[in-house]
Amino acid sequence: MKKQKKTAVIIGATGNLGRATCKTLKKAGFEIDPVWQSKDHPDATDPESYKNLPKKIDFAAYLAGVNVIEDTQNLSKQDWDRVIATNLTGVFLFAKAAFPALKAAKHSTFVAVSSMNVFHPYPGRVAYTASKAGIEGVIRSLAVEWAKYGIATHGLRLGHLEGLMKTTKMGPILLEAVKKQTPSHRLINPSEVAKYLVWVAEGGSQSISGSIIDFDPAYAINRYPI
Repeated sequence: MKKQKKTAVIIGATGNLGRATCKTLKKAGFEIDPVWQSKDHPDATDPESYKNLPKKIDFAAYLAGVNVIEDTQNLSKQDWDRVIATNLTGVFLFAKAAFPALKAAKHSTFVAVSSMNVFHPYPGRVAYTASKAGIEGVIRSLAVEWAKYGIATHGLRLGHLEGLMKTTKMGPILLEAVKKQTPSHRLINPSEVAKYLVWVAEGGSQSISGSIIDFDPAYAINRYPI
């Protein structure tokens, strides 16, 4: 009897981390929902976008995100709403819509990505930091609420990837400064995160449900002055 492939849905599949994650999951034998891999993918902030999810989801990951860099006193409500909608409300909408399919898979995993900015904030990123802190609350809450259905949840408090987010306007000078502050003098390759997510997807999350892992090569904790 042919073994049925596990199904994954990756929101934010067209970004650097999303593409790496889809590629690695496919190598591991997962079938990826093609809807979110398209350049014309649905709007992650629209509840209607999640109406046609697969009937069974073994691994669901919300990797979508935007950032606005602006001093708080100058930040518009429109930009605040856009960041919160994409980074946090989208996680809620996806989790709510995916629940029946995650439950149907028996032993499934829901993942969302936070940021080291939650505990290592940069100036001008109040909306981004608030949205990521909210994600951590969602992950912990769902771990307690969904455990009885066989659904584990997991979060990554992600450090600096190689390459800035599309919505981050600061140039490579920031990444060079981060490299100097990082003990290993290297940034995170998206493929390394993807490999970890596959481990989570293949069952690793069942023992660490509700955890928020610092995926960061000690940059955020390095205080050595020289």
